[in-house]
Amino acid sequence: MKKRALALFMAVILTLQMTGCNTGTKEQDTTAENKTQSSIKDLFNSGRNDKEDGKEPADDERESAEDDKDTESGEREADGEDEDEEVRYQDDYYEFVNQNLLSKIELAPTDAHWDWFGELNAVVSGEMEEIIDELASDGKTYEKGSSEQKIKDMYECVTNIENRNETGLGPLKPHMDSIRNAGTIGEYVDALAHLSGEFGFSSIVGGYSIMQDKADSSEYAVYMMYADTLIGKEYIEGENTQEYVDMYLEYINDMLMEFGMTANEAAQSTDSIEALLRDICASTLTTEQMYDPAVTYNVYTQQDLQKLYTNVDIPRMLKTLKIDGQDKYIVMDVEQAKKINSLLVEENLQALKDYSTFVMLNDTAKYADAAYAKLSDDMKNALYGITESWGDEKTWKNLTQDMLPWDFGMIYVKEHFSAEDKEAVEKMIGQILKEYEAIISRQEWMSDATKQKAIRKLETMQVKIGYPDQWPAARDMMQVTPISEGGSLLSNLLVSMQVSIDDSLNKLGTKVDRSEWDVTPQTINAMYDPLNNEIIFPAAILQAPFYDSDNSDGANLGGIGFVIAHEVSHAFDSSGALYDEYGNYNVWWTDEEMAEYKKMSQSIIDYYSNYEMMGTKVNGDLTLMENIADLGAMTCITSIIGDDAKALDEAFGQMTYNWASEDTASFMMYLLNTDTHSPNKVRVNAVLSSCDAFYKIYDIKETDKMYVAPEDRVGIWK
Repeated sequence: MKKRALALFMAVILTLQMTGCNTGTKEQDTTAENKTQSSIKDLFNSGRNDKEDGKEPADDERESAEDDKDTESGEREADGEDEDEEVRYQDDYYEFVNQNLLSKIELAPTDAHWDWFGELNAVVSGEMEEIIDELASDGKTYEKGSSEQKIKDMYECVTNIENRNETGLGPLKPHMDSIRNAGTIGEYVDALAHLSGEFGFSSIVGGYSIMQDKADSSEYAVYMMYADTLIGKEYIEGENTQEYVDMYLEYINDMLMEFGMTANEAAQSTDSIEALLRDICASTLTTEQMYDPAVTYNVYTQQDLQKLYTNVDIPRMLKTLKIDGQDKYIVMDVEQAKKINSLLVEENLQALKDYSTFVMLNDTAKYADAAYAKLSDDMKNALYGITESWGDEKTWKNLTQDMLPWDFGMIYVKEHFSAEDKEAVEKMIGQILKEYEAIISRQEWMSDATKQKAIRKLETMQVKIGYPDQWPAARDMMQVTPISEGGSLLSNLLVSMQVSIDDSLNKLGTKVDRSEWDVTPQTINAMYDPLNNEIIFPAAILQAPFYDSDNSDGANLGGIGFVIAHEVSHAFDSSGALYDEYGNYNVWWTDEEMAEYKKMSQSIIDYYSNYEMMGTKVNGDLTLMENIADLGAMTCITSIIGDDAKALDEAFGQMTYNWASEDTASFMMYLLNTDTHSPNKVRVNAVLSSCDAFYKIYDIKETDKMYVAPEDRVGIWK
């Protein structure tokens, strides 16, 4: 599952608000350009092993089939056949199901990662690219403000490299100058506040986000943002990541030289940025801590903020940001805020200015001239183990889509959404919600009162499928100025960021509209939002292999059904369980129940921490929420299917097939250090090894690698 993000400075906050099924951003889920819909169908039809050849789905077939398998297994070992031929489902179910498919997947030099999310994203992106091609070549003039006009003119801004090179950092130069020329900490903070207030850029202090109040989700609140930690705390402090940190520091140095610093100046500035970065990261919450509202929901008044930031004129900063006069401000990372305040002293002024300068350059690099864009692209590729860039045309079209997500979303829905599929999935959601009520009702460690509250949360859960009934106001607010009227890619980016700021400020002081979407329909993902107590399934995920109207019920339950049940489970994961049916942070469990929940959670942490990839252990703490959701989803799906061995076999196989993936070593390291999901192979094998139904239909012995003793099988919802 992957998280949603809007403006760069809001990325982490929004990530923590919503849990999704994907494992990487659009840029990270890179997929070979030559993939087509027909290639997906070919892979889907030919990739899976024939599960009747190697494991038995039905009890009455088990004895004779097992005799055959034992003989065949012994012959393979004796004959010394290829290792791939000897994969046994009893030892590695993931490899057994996916070995044929994965043998057909060869990461292109442009790819860091392959999975079905990325594959389908490439298909959707390709469909949007056809729209761009048609508009770019039709010679027509479209009405100002129409999706066609915006897409056509934005693409020209993206592709006109001469214009981009001439523009350079032009629209940002006054703001950059205000940072570079600051003579005091006060002037420096003023410069950051103006930049954040107008566009939303945030580097050290002054960033904010307006979103639902965790204590009262019907209202909006101001969340004070923390520092940009660049490559991130996990990399900075990781044992196996320092080579990537070194690469990133070289990138910082190169960006500063491109900005105009001499080699000596850039080297000195890079050193000072590194020192600040390591100091800041040492006081920054871990990713798993960021999901705990008990840690992150810290209410401050304006007077309290002034005491926290003694080196900042808080009333002046809040007024510049246009968020003064609020009853409360939420500080999510108090210790980091204290550290930032201690760093805001005159002796650090030059280092702070260099830090903010780099953040601005990095944030705008792919929208700026060719030199900055190439440095940014090269760094991303190095970080993920990509050896070849996409090329200009692919990059330009992706960037155009990123700039106008809702305009492309409207077009996607018109051409690619099936009302029949929506109806079928809605029916499945109802079935899953009903089954989850039964699962909760049978939990002996929960009191009747708490069970009723949990069931109430299911009954009030909002379901969003496909696309919004009313498109977000930001779509109409975003207007594109063509080059012929003085526009540029960078100037249009700044308009987009201003729209985001204005849209947020317009909401402050109003009641939350829970019908709003901020996930586009062309997104290949699914999410749970605890503040709205809602599950979201954009239109684009309702297709094979996740859902196929031609599939059996068992296969669809293992496909989109597992995804749905996973999202429902997030309402009761280690973070979601802390919010009530209205989306308010409200611990509605008894002390005894919370103690038991934490005990079971620790067993899940310990269980997953025994798995490893590339010699690196899975971080059981980081992945706890997603692991709880996976385990709960499997309980739900198998409970619905019951004793139907054939349907269980189909569900297990489909779920496993859907999580097939290939990664470069660098990208896997990235996932292990930053992703809240376990690696896909672990997501399959760890879940099935803890699933009682898995043992009922397959012959798994204590000597098999998939075997876990009944008393060691984990999960909150059993």
